[in-house]
Amino acid sequence: MKKLFLMLLLGSFWPTDDVQAQLQKGSRYWGATIGFNGDHAKSEYTPRFSSNNNQFRVSPSLQAGWFFKDNTMFGLRAMSSLSWFKNVSENPGQDYKSGIRNGNVSLSPFIRNYKSLSPKWAIFLHSGVNLSYIWSGVTMDEFDGTDTGYGASIYANPGIVYWFTPRFALESDLNLLSVSLGYTHLNGNDFNFSAGVTSSITSYFGLRASWYLQSK
Repeated sequence: MKKLFLMLLLGSFWPTDDVQAQLQKGSRYWGATIGFNGDHAKSEYTPRFSSNNNQFRVSPSLQAGWFFKDNTMFGLRAMSSLSWFKNVSENPGQDYKSGIRNGNVSLSPFIRNYKSLSPKWAIFLHSGVNLSYIWSGVTMDEFDGTDTGYGASIYANPGIVYWFTPRFALESDLNLLSVSLGYTHLNGNDFNFSAGVTSSITSYFGLRASWYLQSK
């Protein structure tokens, strides 16, 4: 069923004469989103031994584009992701502290093809190249070290957009059907491939505020 839906979705991008005003040649596009999550956990194993874990992650992104022809946009997306993890273990006479911090900053030129479903709805196919700078740090008592690296990938994912006004819309990438192929260098080499695989249903969808500014 998933393969059939993906084939129908990709097939719907076959060129047609239907063009919404927001998707006409010359229109400009802006999109922004920010995601964050965190948790705190405390465990007590004995009356004199406990462990505290704190974790936080934030991931803002901004993207802009220009319709160089009807229903087709070229754009650039800038993204970053920062995460922190801290553990404090309390033992009789000694406390142990450790932490992990990870982050990346990336730029992604992309092409997006739209297919209108109604005056308010459209679906799109978003494909691009992602270039990333990556760092990872570890802190353990007196030790503090950081490694840096880089990554590159190509990807494609479908999405859907709904216009509340002629200019303002909410859109969502359908990551359940995403495909990506990438290479990462950080403490060694890592070649990876992903095809719509995720461990959490919350990773399937994410809302993005977007603005479509029509040319006069």
